[in-house]
Amino acid sequence: MLCWGNASYGQLGLGGIDEEIVVEPRKCDFFVGKQVIGIGCGTRHTTFLLDDGTVYTCGCNDLGQLGHEKTRKKPEQVVALDAQIIEEVACGESHTLALNDKGQIFSWGLASDGQLGLCNFDECVRVPR
Repeated sequence: MLCWGNASYGQLGLGGIDEEIVVEPRKCDFFVGKQVIGIGCGTRHTTFLLDDGTVYTCGCNDLGQLGHEKTRKKPEQVVALDAQIIEEVACGESHTLALNDKGQIFSWGLASDGQLGLCNFDECVRVPR
């Protein structure tokens, strides 16, 4: 997988690189030997869907949009979705959505305007539900 663009929050998944802007396509070694079938991009985070239905995220996590504890400069699996077979992923500015093989949608991240489709309007949701 090749990536380029703004890397200031680690959203390209390249790890701890010096450049904030990557202007030429660069190989993301994390996914060597893995098959990425879907990608979602938020303002400062990225979601990757693998062919086995697992989901990885990286980048800024200030509003819980990664689905795990901390900001990551390399992709990390969203373990809260381990029991699911995810078929599609999408991102908004600061939230993330995942659709499983049963048609259920999981959402996490900024929730203040109802963008997660949940009945509550918490500031943010840090674990997929």
